[in-house]
Amino acid sequence: MPYGTIEEAFLNFIAGLELTEQSVAPALAKSQQLIELAGRELKVNSSFFGGPYRRGTGVPSDTLRLHLVLGSKYYYNYRENSTKLLYFLKNRLSEFAGNALVGGDGMVIRVKSPGIDLDLVLSIRLKSFGYLSPNGLGGWFKSNPDKEEALFKAKDKASSGRFLQLVKIIKAWNLSADRPFDPYYLELLVYYRVNDFNKTYAELLHSLFASMRMFLPEFLNCPAADEVISCGSPDGVRKLVVEKAFDTTSKAINECDVDKSAILWRSLLGAEFGRCKNDPVYPAG
Repeated sequence: MPYGTIEEAFLNFIAGLELTEQSVAPALAKSQQLIELAGRELKVNSSFFGGPYRRGTGVPSDTLRLHLVLGSKYYYNYRENSTKLLYFLKNRLSEFAGNALVGGDGMVIRVKSPGIDLDLVLSIRLKSFGYLSPNGLGGWFKSNPDKEEALFKAKDKASSGRFLQLVKIIKAWNLSADRPFDPYYLELLVYYRVNDFNKTYAELLHSLFASMRMFLPEFLNCPAADEVISCGSPDGVRKLVVEKAFDTTSKAINECDVDKSAILWRSLLGAEFGRCKNDPVYPAG
């Protein structure tokens, strides 16, 4: 391994998880076109970017979320069938901007783009605070992107920048494990469960899996859990994945040989861990 410590390997791994201007630029450019096209079909009052990109938790596997803010009449007209509104706009966009599909479990309109894809979120501004958006079941759910951004930035500042980096690591693990959890759930898990960042990333990750292992049954029994963490995976699969991750991190942090420890972390986080870009076997890109 080209690094002297596992912590150095983690820092290099995190650098590879950053969204680059090159990967985001095509989606940013296409967003303006989509705003104009959507405005031909619906009354779009304003727009803004949300999701991981806004919270600072974005990784290359994420999408760029563009919120189209509509008038309140759309809520009253589609109060019990927000999905119908999504499909109406999806069909109209497909005529002008190529293939679009309803994705994100029926909550967004996904448009393919070089680099990262673009998700359109139909949102209605509430008088008090936040927005209503389709919940994938025909109804609507509340969100507050402004508050989320402020809370995540405050936590990241208090952790000297380690909070957002840990979020990206756990999301990379989730992708490597075939996404047993909804990525947003994992972001919230790190936000609420991790408060002591005066540890190495290896220790932080191990502690997080220990917490998931202990409290996962409680999370899964929560009435609202399926909306947040299901991601289509059976409970038993999620439990096995967390158990395996906990066992692997236990072995990795107790392994004195750096190279052997790196192999264990690589098995958990993917082939890019522990490599550098001048390594001849480093994946292109």
